[in-house]
Amino acid sequence: MACLTKEQIDFIRSDLKSRNVSRSFLFEEWFDHVCCDVETLLNRGMTFEDAYRKVAGESSDVEIRTAHRDVEQFLDHRYVGIKKLLLFAFLVFAASWAINLKGAGNWIGLASFFVLAVVYLRISLDFLGKRFAHRINMLLSVLSFLSFLGTLSGILLLFLYRNYGINTGGHGVDLTVFGWFFFSLVCLFYYLREYRTAIERKELKKTAWFATLSAFNVFLAAVSIASFPLYRYVEGYLFYLIGFILGYNTLAILVLLFTRLMKNTLVLSLVIGSFMIVFIHSPFRSKLPGGKPKLHELTLQLIPERDPGQDRLYITMFYDRFPDRPITLPLKKTGENTYSINMPSYAYKGYLYYAIEKDSVNAVEYLARPVDLDSLELKVPRQKVYELEYHPE
Repeated sequence: MACLTKEQIDFIRSDLKSRNVSRSFLFEEWFDHVCCDVETLLNRGMTFEDAYRKVAGESSDVEIRTAHRDVEQFLDHRYVGIKKLLLFAFLVFAASWAINLKGAGNWIGLASFFVLAVVYLRISLDFLGKRFAHRINMLLSVLSFLSFLGTLSGILLLFLYRNYGINTGGHGVDLTVFGWFFFSLVCLFYYLREYRTAIERKELKKTAWFATLSAFNVFLAAVSIASFPLYRYVEGYLFYLIGFILGYNTLAILVLLFTRLMKNTLVLSLVIGSFMIVFIHSPFRSKLPGGKPKLHELTLQLIPERDPGQDRLYITMFYDRFPDRPITLPLKKTGENTYSINMPSYAYKGYLYYAIEKDSVNAVEYLARPVDLDSLELKVPRQKVYELEYHPE
């Protein structure tokens, strides 16, 4: 029985690589098919040259390109649903920042992250279903599932904190950023594998760019995570980090759009998810209608009950965790010895030190004196009425 020699096998592989096949799994199938057919003809008495010429001639470049296109289209159509979900999430997310109708924007934003989390879960299940095709698929499935858990639980904690004043210990930020980090790893491992299996120059260039984009997202997410325990020291620089990440992701989205690479589901999920997660932690959100916090009107009862004789007082105060950041706000009279102020549910939650005066200048000066200040514990929005000590001079 005639078998191909190593030199003949290398010759066939080298010649077939010059054909237009970009993915190695398609190439290997074709290569095995050609080798088997050549060996069959060798056993029938043909020379290697004649056998290979006959077999290779039966499969034209046009047929190979057609087969390759069919496989690529099949792979793309499997993710059409995921891409539709992803784009829907981004549109809902954008709408949440443009709408601020009695807190509706907060609920719309929450819905957008629910959809994003579902995209991560769908990708995780897809890798799980293909766990026997490649050994690394099981790892990619686990990392995608961790992205799903981090994004979903993190956005829920942020929503509860910002809208209902529930203390979450800042873990909402941590979990969403970890979700971004895990999905960046998914994309990095996946596109490194794709790069190693690519043959066509165009495919090599594309997967190399996707791998680089994923690696840089891993780096940016890791830097963000490293800033958590160092927050007090790097707080002043986070604005620049956030601005850089948002600018980088915006540029990546534009490149994907204008180079017609939006069909690549994983990298599109990475860039859009990264943008959404970083944006909700950025100071830019407060510049948009939907980014303004939900305000609650608090009633402040002055004691002892002595009418100050004016419609407006000024309270200068600082939060116990940030004594170096006092602010002065006007109090509007709403009743006998009662004044009102609007405050967001997540602001100044905890013990608040304050001074009340008839004008803002004296209030600030009083706060700066080395005296014992009055304090109260704010529980916004659960408690709406507070008693404040007022000691007019």
